[in-house]
Amino acid sequence: MAWRFLCVVQFYILLVIYTYLGLTPHPENTIPVFNDLIMHFAGYTVAAISINFARPFWPMWQQALILVGYSVAIEIAQHFNPPRTFSLADILANATGVALGLALILLSKRYLPGFKTFLYWKTKV
Repeated sequence: MAWRFLCVVQFYILLVIYTYLGLTPHPENTIPVFNDLIMHFAGYTVAAISINFARPFWPMWQQALILVGYSVAIEIAQHFNPPRTFSLADILANATGVALGLALILLSKRYLPGFKTFLYWKTKV
């Protein structure tokens, strides 16, 4: 019970951080900016792994749809938040990161002994 609660809390905290960074006019004042697309890709890889720990019983297509939909919503909101801009490249980087994160989860479930038990710990499978 506590494990799943912590997983859910960390996922929603992650979304709050991503929302702040996505909508603040100058995120470079908060965190150092390296390659923008790599940061999008890595961030959404982490988000995909995070949502799977928070909601392991949701189908992966639903997890992907939620994260990509969230990504598109942030990009649309940036269009109305100068100096930020809408970027299809960011959405593609985010979607690719989601795909990698979910693929890593699938591979871990299949090839790492005990990963499923860890993922579904304290819940009935």
